[in-house]
Amino acid sequence: MKKIVTCILGLMLGYTAHAQEVIRLYEGKAPGSESWTWQESELTNANWGGRTAYNIVDPTITAYLPNPSKANGTAIVVAPGGAFHTLSIDNEGVDVAKWLNERGIAAFVLKYRVARSFTENPITELMGKMSNMKALDQENAAVIPLATQDGRKAIQYIRQNAEKFHINPSKVGMMGFSAGGTLTMSVVYTANDAERPNFVAPIYAYEKAILGNKVPTQPTPIFVAAASDDQLGFTLHSSSIYSKWTQAKQPAELHIYEKGGHGFGMSKKNIPTDTWIERFGDWLQLHGLTTPEPPAPGLAFFCEIKVLLSEALTVGQTPHGLRRIIPIVGGTFEGPSIKGQVLSGGADWQIVRSDGVAELDANYQIKTDDGVIIYVKNNGLRVASPEIAAKIAKGENVDPSQYYFRTIPTLEAPKGRYEWVNNSLFLCKGIRKPDHVLIQIWAVK
Repeated sequence: MKKIVTCILGLMLGYTAHAQEVIRLYEGKAPGSESWTWQESELTNANWGGRTAYNIVDPTITAYLPNPSKANGTAIVVAPGGAFHTLSIDNEGVDVAKWLNERGIAAFVLKYRVARSFTENPITELMGKMSNMKALDQENAAVIPLATQDGRKAIQYIRQNAEKFHINPSKVGMMGFSAGGTLTMSVVYTANDAERPNFVAPIYAYEKAILGNKVPTQPTPIFVAAASDDQLGFTLHSSSIYSKWTQAKQPAELHIYEKGGHGFGMSKKNIPTDTWIERFGDWLQLHGLTTPEPPAPGLAFFCEIKVLLSEALTVGQTPHGLRRIIPIVGGTFEGPSIKGQVLSGGADWQIVRSDGVAELDANYQIKTDDGVIIYVKNNGLRVASPEIAAKIAKGENVDPSQYYFRTIPTLEAPKGRYEWVNNSLFLCKGIRKPDHVLIQIWAVK
């Protein structure tokens, strides 16, 4: 019995450690603040809802992952507030993350770069500065672009590691409080597609300090909340953000509470702002962000084919695009239960569209070591930027993460050991090498 309890405790501790993994956003010093030499610190202040972090030099995200049995594939970056001088880590960060976890959502609490504090009581120091918002804005102007860079980097990192965190890369959102809300809007206004969140929730944001103002053209739902008695006067900033979204015909929801002040976060005051997070939950549900996703079909690795090519024959420009024929002259293949050679005589009939995308139509035969010939018809796409496409065309060795090369093959085999391929679907990942192509094939279960 003691062994069983020890095992369970070990599993719980292991899960907790994984659920709170701290991830540095940059290797080495963060770009733009290499000269910063001060040290990150933390203090506890009950009036601010728990711990407050300050003097952030090394930006991080802390991953809070839901129980796998609850996980629904949604992820949210949570940016605490603190006037770009401090971060209210608990009230506007960790407490939010734990609430999201209970609803199956992966949360990543962002520690972004803030202006330097010169005392061990940064809250008192900040309160003195907030009596002159114009001067505070001028001081923050240098750090807000760095914080925005951190927010964009966080979104990009989470998408790139979606499989690791068991999330859907098209369901990555961002929410922030006060300065964190300002940061959230700066990210969504200035980011490229890889860095832009799919949905946002600025909570009592300060609009005057937001970088950019261009509402995304792709659907990006927004949830906005604030209180009418906000001591800093940010109420109209929230309604202004909401108006921009509705004018752009984007999905938008706004909650303005009569009482709550500034910085209500997750604190309980026995007033309606206590339940703002529940309304946020309703909104997430409305957009299908709390609904568990059905399990994806499984994949079983079939084989990797090394296809040898000879020089392409360029037919020329046709109404469909630039047509090329690339002869297939041989190669090899091998998998867990199959291996053999690629027969010469096949070819890839390519069309390079006006947008630079290559449509692939390869037809060839492979012969197994036990003498069976299997016909392969492989259709797909290779998508790359003009610069990467030019490198591939020159025969340069390009990292496959820099382009998209996916195909859907059809395999035909005679009756016998391999006839099962006639009734199966397959997916391929292609990797273009200087003198050959690697085709990695998985069978869809």
